[in-house]
Amino acid sequence: MGFTTIIDILGATIIGGIVLMNLLNMNQNVVQSESTFGHDKSLQVDVVILATIMDRDFGLLGYCGDYTKMDSTAIIYGDSTSIKFLADVDNNGVFDTLYYFTSDTAALSGTPNPRDRILYRQLNSNPPFVVANNITEFNLKYLDTFSNEQSIPINLNKIVNYVRIAFKVEDPYAYNEEYTEALWRRLTVTANNLTKK
Repeated sequence: MGFTTIIDILGATIIGGIVLMNLLNMNQNVVQSESTFGHDKSLQVDVVILATIMDRDFGLLGYCGDYTKMDSTAIIYGDSTSIKFLADVDNNGVFDTLYYFTSDTAALSGTPNPRDRILYRQLNSNPPFVVANNITEFNLKYLDTFSNEQSIPINLNKIVNYVRIAFKVEDPYAYNEEYTEALWRRLTVTANNLTKK
C-alpha cells in the first residue's frame, strides 16, 4: 500500500507540474497578445491621424483661394524624404508654404528603437510642428502626367502631377525584441490644382 501511495503522489506532482507549466505559458501568451494588440491599436490611431493631416495638406497642393494665382509648379523642393510646396491652407487667396521633413535618428536617441525619427510639418516661417515622433520610414515619389517617376530633387522647373507617399511608424518600445509597426501608403495623391492653370 505504501508503494502505490508514493507512485500516486509522484504522478499527481508530475501532472500538477505539467498543468502549472501550461497555465504559466498561457499567461505569458495572454500578456504578449495584450501588449502587442495595445501597441498595435495605438499605432493605428497614430497612422490615421497622420494620414488625415497629410491627405488634407496634399489635397491643397497648388490650391489658392484666388484661382488666378494657381500654378502648375507648386512644388518648391522635393526629394525622397522631404517636400516643400505651395498651398492656400487658410483659403485667404495667398499662398502658404508647407514643408514636411524628417529628423535624423539622433533626435530620438532616448528611445530604445534605433530607427525612429520625427516627422515635422512647417507652415510658412513658423517653428516646425511635430506631426509624428515614431516614423521609421517616410518616402515620397513624384510622377508626371503619364505616371513616369521624376528624378529628384524636384524644383519649380519640373512639373509634377502625382505624388506617392508611404510611411511606416513603429512603437518606440519592443516586446521580445520586436517592434510593433503600421504602414500607410497612398499610391497617388492627385494634385488636381496642379493642372488647372
